[in-house]
This record gives sequence, structure tokens and C-alpha cells, in this order.
Amino acid sequence: MLLLISCAAAISIGNENIDHAKIGGRNLVKTGSPGETSARRRSIVIIGASYARGWTDFLPRNITIINKGVNGEQSFEMLARFRKDVVDEHPDVVIIWGFINDIFRSTRVEIDPTLERTRRSIAEMVDLARANGIKPIIATEVTIRGRSGIKEAIAAWIGRITGVESYQDYVNRQVLITNQWTREFAREKGIALLDFQPLLADGEGRRKKEYAKDDGSHLSEAAYTRLSRYAEAYISQ
Repeated sequence: MLLLISCAAAISIGNENIDHAKIGGRNLVKTGSPGETSARRRSIVIIGASYARGWTDFLPRNITIINKGVNGEQSFEMLARFRKDVVDEHPDVVIIWGFINDIFRSTRVEIDPTLERTRRSIAEMVDLARANGIKPIIATEVTIRGRSGIKEAIAAWIGRITGVESYQDYVNRQVLITNQWTREFAREKGIALLDFQPLLADGEGRRKKEYAKDDGSHLSEAAYTRLSRYAEAYISQ
């Protein structure tokens, strides 16, 4: 699928090799040959929640990837640690990805103020990055699908024929609304955008089966492979 990415950010990279390490419970992909000191290594921090933390196969050539995903976090919690986990790492680029927990942890009554806070948190992270000479890239959130199983399939079918919105469809509706805000915000502010959601979705906007684990929420290995190929092609530009 050919997707257009708004406001491409140019990233200069060196000529380095790749190895892996684990630091402080978060993923770090190191680059560089042993003893190489002549050129500063280029780096990207990924900040987000469990989707981001699980994204360990994103290995663009010659770039250090510092993964700062923390399971279960909401966007305001990402903002609270942004200076320590992003600014203090002095990366060239930060990828800001993830607000699904904002929706999961909000009641339907409180969802509007919750997502207003989400938008403020994303905007403040972008401002912090730019104020510290870091190029921000924001990513759209991915939709979910129902749990795998006969009971879940029957419940979804009944919901469709009775016109009752399922929890899955409610979550996805809020994801799509906020994704549209994200695209417009990126265009307005001249921010690079990784539009992840359409990569994994079916014609109705739900996540395709092959891109979800059995719980319907977490990403499968195939999903990460799809996202990595897309992001790597973008970074190579």
C-alpha cells in the first residue's frame, strides 16, 4: 500500500554496524563499530506504551534506536518523563507513538476531556522536542479487533445486527477521531507523520486478524514487521 507521509524530516546518518542490548528494562539497539569515535552516532528515541516497547525489530541502517516504551502508560505519563527519557538522551529524532491507554482507561462519560488532555500532551511533547533541537515524528495510533473466540464472534454479530456499538468499535471510533486530529496537527505544525493505522486496518477500520494477538489489542509479529518496513523506508528517505 502506497501511503503519503506529510512533512518528511531529513535525517543524516553515518556508516555503522548494529548490535543489541537491554538497558533498564527498555530496549536499546546500539550502532557503531567497536572503537569508532570519529563521528557522532545518529539516534532515534521511541517513546510510547506497550506497542512502542514491543517494537524491537525496527532497525534502520546506521542509526541507534533507543526504545523508551513503558507498558500501560497514557500520553500524559509519557509527557511527564519526556525530559528524562528523551531530552536527556540527546537524540536527533523522537518518534511519539501511543494514546490507546488514554481511551482504555477513560470512562465514556469522561472521554472528551480525556482526549483533550491527550492532544495537549502530544503538543507539549512536540514543543519540548523542538525546543531542545530534536526533530519530532508523531505516529497515528492503531485500531483494535475483538478477542478471538466463538463467544466474541457471536457477540460482535449480535451487536452489528441490533445497532449496538461494541466496546471494540467504541475504542476504534475514538482512535480514528484522534488520528484525524493527529494528521491535521502534523500538517498545520509542519511535523513528520508516520501514519500507522491504515497499514494494519481492514476496509472498516478494524485491525486485520493477522496483525493482532488473540486478545485483539496487542500487536502480532507480522504487525511489527509491517510497521518496521514502512518506517525504515521512510527513514531511508
